[in-house]
Amino acid sequence: MRSLLIAGASSLLLTLGMFSIPAPSFAQATNIQDISRSVPRARVTFAKGKSSTVINGVENRVYVLKAKAGQKLTLKVNNLGARAGVTLYNANGKIVKNFGAFGEGQSFTYKLPATGDYYILGYSGLTYHSYEFAVSIK
Repeated sequence: MRSLLIAGASSLLLTLGMFSIPAPSFAQATNIQDISRSVPRARVTFAKGKSSTVINGVENRVYVLKAKAGQKLTLKVNNLGARAGVTLYNANGKIVKNFGAFGEGQSFTYKLPATGDYYILGYSGLTYHSYEFAVSIK
């Protein structure tokens, strides 16, 4: 009888949980090339004489930044909506750093191992939560 109750409760929790657990987020995808098939891209540019910029968004977007080996890329997350996030990918398209739900106010500096395009995914969740981050190269 006890195992029947446990099995019934487990089934109920599993059924209810299916409705409350969100679908996997973009940040869980391990390769940016997979994400890029369905998310628009934008090239990161700096104002003349500057080496940093602030990016704001409410749409899922892949930001592409061309950089050289040995440079330091700093990413600082200024603001994240409840379901927003920012993820940094290396030139090979693999995750370097993910700023999820509690990433607001955090920064990360990465010495670039190779010359090429680096990718920053700004994702807003299904309900268009905002994100804001600063990116700099030195």
